[in-house]
Amino acid sequence: MFATKPHPTISPIPPSAFACIALPLVLIQGCSADASEREDDSTISALDRASTSAATPDDHSSSADADPDVRNLDPSTAEPLDPDPSTAAAAAAPQWAGQFAGFRSSSWQSAWGYTSQGSWGLGQLSAVSDSSAPGGGSALRVFYGKGSSANSCTNCPNPGGGQFHTKLSSLGSAGSTMANSKTLDLKYNVKFPSGWSFGKGGKLPGLYGGNIGEASGGNHGWGWSTRFMWRNHGGAPNAGEVYLYTPSNAGPSGYGVDYFGNWKWTADGKWHTVEQLVNRSTGDVTVWFDGKQVLAEPGIAKGISNIPFSGIFFSTFFGGHDTSWGPSVSEYAYFANFSLSTGIQH
Repeated sequence: MFATKPHPTISPIPPSAFACIALPLVLIQGCSADASEREDDSTISALDRASTSAATPDDHSSSADADPDVRNLDPSTAEPLDPDPSTAAAAAAPQWAGQFAGFRSSSWQSAWGYTSQGSWGLGQLSAVSDSSAPGGGSALRVFYGKGSSANSCTNCPNPGGGQFHTKLSSLGSAGSTMANSKTLDLKYNVKFPSGWSFGKGGKLPGLYGGNIGEASGGNHGWGWSTRFMWRNHGGAPNAGEVYLYTPSNAGPSGYGVDYFGNWKWTADGKWHTVEQLVNRSTGDVTVWFDGKQVLAEPGIAKGISNIPFSGIFFSTFFGGHDTSWGPSVSEYAYFANFSLSTGIQH
């Protein structure tokens, strides 16, 4: 057995709650209540407006703060970000909203546009009832075993994390509209218990486009992805970033590229909101944390204008791909209240 940190007592979702599962917005108004991740990376600060060709590889043997090309993102000394585009227009309503009641049931899969392609670690993912969870009280609890990493890890003592994809093409006309839009905004809530062990770094959900498996694990095909990461950087184990894959941004390492922002993931046992907007036409990526703009990178995802949005890339684990990335004790994290819109939601 392995040591597990105490975590909040949360009761399983009662069967009666399954009636209020994730559905496209037009349907929920009347409702109450094996892709390997052998990822060496290149590193680029969100405050360095240089091209991706200036990225410095991280061989996973040293901390990113040892890299002279990466700035320490101290909020007190950080340069101002670009003007917040959210000030130009009112918040957009979600065009799709998803919760976790009935997780993995046929109705949940239909409501999310779930596909089994590229999935792994579903045994570490479980739906729980949490009255504090935004969006109606259902959440997804993810288990990360002590010393765990990606499913490709060969020296990890325990499993941890998990991954699945959704497909907008399975969500009818609303899904088609979002898939072919120039912009798409993903918003969700995440909670890390107090004292959470961040290890060396790990992945969090983001958007993807194109074919599954062609924008992760060192594969740069007809696809792109914008997962989040927490990462040991600038003296902090919980620095926030966008981990970007495009068909042409392999860089010196051959994997993804890290764009650090001006935020830190907070382990305080409270729910926090993260939001990313991707513009396929311009390649711009913008991020908000708890409603505050923390990253604005113009043109970093260039070359994806002809690759439509495909859906949500729910991917979370420590790593990297070996046990050195893993937590010092077994951990849980919680996710809730996913939504998509062609406009900025907050």
